[in-house]
Amino acid sequence: MEQVTFPRMVELDAVTGLPPRKTLDHDLPLLLRSMGVSGLPMCSIMIDIDHFKKFNDKHGHDVGDLVLRHVSSIIRKAVKFRGEAYRYGGEEITVLMLNTNGAEGFATAERICTAVGDSEIMVTVKGEKRSLSVQISLGVASTDTVAGSELLVSSDQAVYQAKANGRNQAVLFRKDFSKFFATTTLDVHFPALTSITGGSYILLKKWFSYGEISEIEAREIKDPNTDTCDSADGPAPHFGMVEAEIRGKVSAIERNKGHTFFKFEVKSEIIDLMFKYIQDTRNAQS
Repeated sequence: MEQVTFPRMVELDAVTGLPPRKTLDHDLPLLLRSMGVSGLPMCSIMIDIDHFKKFNDKHGHDVGDLVLRHVSSIIRKAVKFRGEAYRYGGEEITVLMLNTNGAEGFATAERICTAVGDSEIMVTVKGEKRSLSVQISLGVASTDTVAGSELLVSSDQAVYQAKANGRNQAVLFRKDFSKFFATTTLDVHFPALTSITGGSYILLKKWFSYGEISEIEAREIKDPNTDTCDSADGPAPHFGMVEAEIRGKVSAIERNKGHTFFKFEVKSEIIDLMFKYIQDTRNAQS
């Protein structure tokens, strides 16, 4: 069995200095198998920088990148040798820790949360030195309570709960979270190329559906993390396009012949709202 050792000696992400998403995708099944054979638990901690967009909006993307590097460095040092931190996508970071149950992972997450919150980032904006503070939300899950196949999605659900609780905190996944954070996956076609990446949260700003709500055609999408907006030309349906923002997560992406196709995870409760948007748009055109 191929062995994974920490810290990972791979080509690191240029912005965060962490192993990239492709390394996480490679390591996760190997580590789950290794811990399973040994009968030991494995923990994941999903981390999201609170209000990250404000750093880009107020100070520029160079400062946003500096914030990402700063937070990533603290996290990687906190789990050195026992685990690894990976850039999951956008401002999200995933930590994998071996032989770690939920209680131990939660204690680590709380220490990381405090360390980041107590730190300061010195930046130079328009020739003036400033001290910035940053906070993070963390979600923790472990294979002592969830299946390995559900490890990342469970820690991701716990992040949602941490943000709903007010941010700047760690939350340990509970089984009853699933009924509050059920998601539905949509197939989205964007008739142009785009810079969005798997794992990132984006907004559909202009979109429509010819039939099944699970199949969406988008004409304008925005990545709030980078503040980029991509538009595409193409025929619109006679009933018009919906111009209401829908937020979701890109779980898989494929680019082919100038078109982009991606899986788009949205909270299941959003589906009823999307139906209403579509109906309102068609009624306005009738």
